[in-house]
Amino acid sequence: MMRKWTPIIVAGVLLFSIYFYLHNYNTLIDSILAVVLVIFSIPIWIEIIISVFHKKFGVDLIAGLALLTSVIFSQYLAGMIILLMLSGGEALESYAMFRARKSLSELLKLMPDKAHVKMDNGIMDIDSHEVVVGAQIIVKAGEVIPVDGIVIGGESAVDESIMTGESMPALKKKGYHVLAGTINTGAILEIKAVKALSDSRFESIIAMVRKAEENKAPFVRLADSYSGYFTIFTLIVAGIAYAISGELMRILAVLVVATPCPLIIATPIAFMSGMNLASKKGIIVKNGGALEALDKVKTFVFDKTGTITLGTPKIHAVHALSPLSEKEILYKSASLDQLSVHVLARALMDYMHKIGAGMLSYPENFKEIFGEGVSGKIDGSNYIFGKLSFIRKMGIKISEDIISSYDSDISEGIIPVYLAKESGILGVVLFRDEVRPEIKNLFSNLNKSGISRMVLLSGDKERIAKQVAESVGISEYKSEYLPDQKLDFIKEVQEKDKEAVAMIGDGVNDAPALMQADAGIALGTHGATAASDSADIVIISGHISLVYDAYLIARRSLRVARESIWIGLGLSGIIMIVALGGYVPPVYGALIQEIIDIAVILYALRAGISIRKNY
Repeated sequence: MMRKWTPIIVAGVLLFSIYFYLHNYNTLIDSILAVVLVIFSIPIWIEIIISVFHKKFGVDLIAGLALLTSVIFSQYLAGMIILLMLSGGEALESYAMFRARKSLSELLKLMPDKAHVKMDNGIMDIDSHEVVVGAQIIVKAGEVIPVDGIVIGGESAVDESIMTGESMPALKKKGYHVLAGTINTGAILEIKAVKALSDSRFESIIAMVRKAEENKAPFVRLADSYSGYFTIFTLIVAGIAYAISGELMRILAVLVVATPCPLIIATPIAFMSGMNLASKKGIIVKNGGALEALDKVKTFVFDKTGTITLGTPKIHAVHALSPLSEKEILYKSASLDQLSVHVLARALMDYMHKIGAGMLSYPENFKEIFGEGVSGKIDGSNYIFGKLSFIRKMGIKISEDIISSYDSDISEGIIPVYLAKESGILGVVLFRDEVRPEIKNLFSNLNKSGISRMVLLSGDKERIAKQVAESVGISEYKSEYLPDQKLDFIKEVQEKDKEAVAMIGDGVNDAPALMQADAGIALGTHGATAASDSADIVIISGHISLVYDAYLIARRSLRVARESIWIGLGLSGIIMIVALGGYVPPVYGALIQEIIDIAVILYALRAGISIRKNY
């Protein structure tokens, strides 16, 4: 807490001191400066000693030596100026990194606090964590399933996309397994708990996220990579200054000028500028370390559903299998399906609005078996619109050609929904989770920028994953990957191939991999999710093309930070040589150092200039 207020207190004392120095209250002010300088230097020296004990020589070492010698030689004003810039730089760095990870908060919010447990005398709501194996749970429409279980009553479609990445709800009926964290989108389900919440797959994902967060290698600050060499150079110059003059004050003069404020200030200023530019584009960078990590990435790993694909089914094609035209097939299918709340019905209605189909007929005697199909009367005739199995249950004849085309469509990741009458099948509307239109351009841009490897990870069958990978130009893909396998793949690339990895995903099943990756990028299309919370970078709009913008901003921010550091160190080195000759008293050296700092700050602000060609 004291470190938080250090810049404000030190700045206040400095202004107070300068005022009284002008009125010749030098003795009183020296005493005040000495007390403040010693008090606020102690925490810095404690950190330096701990770092040295762990064989870590960071950017604070020279500053600590300058503070110590300023106290020894009673150069309190110079010491206070050093302290102000040192603490100010730390405050800027803390502000730049202020968004600490909260990787589990949104993930945990997905789970309901209560479960509706069926008792002998009715239904009782109890804490989800208290549900025991064998308990009978009632899950209402729209509710999240609280535990892993097996359906013992009812039929409903369950949205498993956040767990499996599959965009289509899965029909669950008696004997089918359901997972904690998935959403019941249809009718009431009665399930029997087969695992306690603590043993569920949902909790295993949380555990993987926690472990990935704990084991993720810490980043070495950009400034620290320069500090060792600069420290050696400074000590050599200080030693030469003393050897030439025999004056201890020369050592202080060199150390004051050498105070590594450019190292401390340049990186956070450049990062803040880059983060501000990113936010204007709808890219939330949670900390400066994310930019530093993304700059080093050479392998980009992509989830499929909701990342490379849109994550929601769209109309792929319409085929007439009768004298009706394709337009009539669409019109009658949409008229019948407009009362359904199924995801395919929404996709169909969106398509009809998009093409300006106009007014639809209202269905009479409408019935829906959720996840199977709908039936009703349109313009005086009875129609059925649904899955092939639903059409078969209604007693309608199905030809071998239709069965063959159905099998072919399913193997290609296409979902066929059939329009039929008692006389037979009239046509089919094909739905598909389409690839994002901008994805090829993204891959092309990344290739041109020197990204050597792009990988697709998918929970789908091998044939579907291969087809998507080939359609977007990715040569490497992995199919039927569960969350733990995605996590293991990221680790393997990091440990075996020794490469920094960026992971791009959007679902709960991506959260562990996003956390493990050097740079986790979440598409926040659906708002705050576990993926967004586990990631270092969140693209709010969900436009995947902004992954390239984030990469360019990271590269530019790091380049500007490095250039700022070199400018600052170069100017400091020149003034150190001048101080070696005894031409720069400590107080003036401290003031000159502040001028150098201002120059570094102004240069570092260039990282926020929004000109693509200058990225």
